Amino acid sequence: MINRILSTACLLLALFTVTSCEKVVFDEEQSSTSESSAGNVVIRVGSIDAGWANASTSRAMTKVTEVCTRLQFVVYQNRQRVKYKYQALGDEGFGTYSLDLTEGSYQLFVVASSGKENASISTTVPKAEFKNWSPDTDKGSGFTDTFYYYGDMTVSSSGTTEVDINMKRATSMFRLVTTDALPDNIRKIQIHYEGGSRILDGATGYGSGNASMTTFYLYDGTQAGQPLQLDAYVFLQAETGSLKFTVRALDAKDAEVCSREFTNVQMQRNCITRYTGKFFAASTPEPNPDPDPDPDPDPDPDPDPDPDPDPDPDPDPDPNPNPEPQILMVETEWGEIFDYTF
Repeated sequence: MINRILSTACLLLALFTVTSCEKVVFDEEQSSTSESSAGNVVIRVGSIDAGWANASTSRAMTKVTEVCTRLQFVVYQNRQRVKYKYQALGDEGFGTYSLDLTEGSYQLFVVASSGKENASISTTVPKAEFKNWSPDTDKGSGFTDTFYYYGDMTVSSSGTTEVDINMKRATSMFRLVTTDALPDNIRKIQIHYEGGSRILDGATGYGSGNASMTTFYLYDGTQAGQPLQLDAYVFLQAETGSLKFTVRALDAKDAEVCSREFTNVQMQRNCITRYTGKFFAASTPEPNPDPDPDPDPDPDPDPDPDPDPDPDPDPDPDPNPNPEPQILMVETEWGEIFDYTF
């Protein structure tokens, strides 16, 4: 009897160890499953929920063709990926996927993005991995505004199973708005950020695992003299998070011209955190002013020894002339904007 109990306990421990240590495998060479033109299951992306975060106002539903250029449909059963379909904006039937499935219960995972490449999709669980895009190799998906859907799907034995889905935004955005102009020697701006994730977990809608990410903006000189708006997207690992952003401006030889760090950046899913200020000028010390080239050679020999006092002195001067930036809440289609100046 004791041996039987010990054997059962060891078996349970082994099963727990295998399950808890299971590695998520991402398929980087994924290809669409071949399907007949008219399957017994039809999935339609009806709209994208680009609505308000933390507000009671009505939702802002947007067509899928207006917010993304790539769609990835994934069907799982018993922790195995059984169907996969990729669509690009411009493909016939973009947003509709017709496929063949036998009767049973499935899980449907759909990802909408606009990167250079598709996300890598897990073969066992609803997770999508995005990778840094490199301007040198032109490889990697990059990080864009991303939407998702995940839910159960039951296929019947008769007739056509129709599934209409609405998708939600999974990303947060860091936005840098420069009030000074882009210098003519800048060819690249790099935004490196830490504290978010590169993997979207469809089951939770949050990021999975901690990672650093990099976003690039490229310039050819024709944009010089203009202020910039730079956006970087991230998957938070919870509804809110604190991140660190490092923004570097580089010349044609990748030498740093100027840079700035933004630490403890507070972010929230479906919200924009915006920083506005002088980026290029603030990174270059102001030169000392030239001495007065023409000093007054004949100052007034009889200045007023007792000038009148200020007729209206400030009775309550500001005790803190450099206060911390205030946070402004502005409702937009993205939700709230957390607005800072620097």
